[in-house]
Amino acid sequence: MSDSVQPPEGTSSANEGEGDPLSRWGRAAAGVAGLSLSGAGAVSVFATENQAGSVALVLGGIIFLLMLISGNQLLSLGHGDTQMRFATRRRQVIERAEEAAPREARSVLETLSAVDPGASRDSQFIRTSAMVYERLILAELTRLFPTLTISGNATDPQRWQYDMAISAPSGHAIFVETKYYSSHPIGSAVVHQLMGIAASGTMGGLLVSNQRLTRSAEMALRIAQENGNPVSYVQWRDENDNDALRGAALGLLRQMGYSDSDRP
Repeated sequence: MSDSVQPPEGTSSANEGEGDPLSRWGRAAAGVAGLSLSGAGAVSVFATENQAGSVALVLGGIIFLLMLISGNQLLSLGHGDTQMRFATRRRQVIERAEEAAPREARSVLETLSAVDPGASRDSQFIRTSAMVYERLILAELTRLFPTLTISGNATDPQRWQYDMAISAPSGHAIFVETKYYSSHPIGSAVVHQLMGIAASGTMGGLLVSNQRLTRSAEMALRIAQENGNPVSYVQWRDENDNDALRGAALGLLRQMGYSDSDRP
């Protein structure tokens, strides 16, 4: 859902104050890290096809080298009369992530948050992270269910809009809603919304999130399932959760009447 990501309070701006100057050892470490990352990124440009990853390495190297030159911390760089804020470079990297393949985009965003801690509080970074997360789920579902139809931005006959849908040739289908949050868990309001859509439509609803459910959300989901409402939830953080993702989707499809005999 496009409204699933709310920037946390205290979102950083490009005008935050300067941090304390780096120590001599800090500048030395920044120089070593900068040279190492820049060199690795330059080599990977020619040695691999992962251009997004190469960009992330070069970016990290540049940032650390600028720290060496300016003597300032990661949050902001200043040298003489010229101020270079990470917000500008951050936007450039985020835009690259938006254009990259899902896994490469995730790698770029993870690298950016590592070298620029303030990025995790940036509203554009959070929105892009949610978009990349949705694309990752779509890609993983497509890989996990090669005989089924996985469609993004799906619409059912009642004109409900879904992040994606999983459909079998037999006609059995479920919709999938993704929720990405940077820290806080999924509240009961999200579960109630999922229940309402599933109850008024013809498809079961699967909620996929990187965060856990609150206790009230767990209770609401359990009550809905006990009452026969075709809804389910799975926490997906990376490929290690693929078995859980596949199991949740397949279980819900079977609840809707799908069976292995329906496979083409």
